Amino acid sequence: MPTVEDIQFPVDDVTLRGWLTLPDHIAGPLPVVILQSGLGGPAESMKTQAQGFARAGLACLIYDHRYTGYSGGEPRQLFDPWQQCRDLRHVITHLTLRDDIDTERIGLWGISIGGANSLFTAATDTRVKAVTAVIPPVSGWSARRLQPADTLAELEALIPADRQAQALGKPARTIRLHGEPAPGDPVMFSDEEGLEFVENMIRDLPSFENAITISTLDHLFEMEARAYAERITQPTLFILADQDTVAPVEEAREMFHRIPEPKELIEYPGQHYEILSNHFPEIIERSAQWMAHTLAK
Repeated sequence: MPTVEDIQFPVDDVTLRGWLTLPDHIAGPLPVVILQSGLGGPAESMKTQAQGFARAGLACLIYDHRYTGYSGGEPRQLFDPWQQCRDLRHVITHLTLRDDIDTERIGLWGISIGGANSLFTAATDTRVKAVTAVIPPVSGWSARRLQPADTLAELEALIPADRQAQALGKPARTIRLHGEPAPGDPVMFSDEEGLEFVENMIRDLPSFENAITISTLDHLFEMEARAYAERITQPTLFILADQDTVAPVEEAREMFHRIPEPKELIEYPGQHYEILSNHFPEIIERSAQWMAHTLAK
């Protein structure tokens, strides 16, 4: 059985906390893959997936982003992709200080916004030697289209109002991440497949909170991973849903085609959350084997 080590990293003025899973009976230094979950998904939701990567012979790190889960920082439930990528680069540095990690065999794997984070970090950090992105939303501008026009206008009006309130010392305002929208009570995701996935996968986890700050929307809308496609020179694997409208599949395909070789594209039939509900174990198995093969000496 793989062994699991509690781990924490000081980054700036916060502490990031998570778990490092190590394969059993394999001498180090080991190749390592760092997993990045989707928006609002806590690190503990990826514990089973980390075991899958460890069975493929990889050390596997999962951790909560600053402001979320078991990691530190205020305001709680602020998700800032650019900041998360900067933190990820610090996490890579901490891993390179360990004797049991091979600093020349570091891979990134991310799902949804975690996939976008992984792509951007691979584009900007040459220590990354392989990257996998599963159903990544590669454009923050197009993420605005997830909302009906009237709801988007309501949310965008809340962003500057929340900035003013925080400047006056008031707490950051939040909205629900998943749920049924109501007048004056918008949510980020309300599709049936997404609600089912959250109900089955993460809702009962102690570190999960069904909320994001209003400022999270501001940060999501400014993220443009696709602008960095040509800078990704590592071996790259995209796993997409061929009918995805949550992370528009046509935009992910366009970014993939601009990434230099070597690269591989796998598509599953269905929508964003649908392929996770129907094929997640297979996706983990395939991407773990791809990562192990790619990082092999």
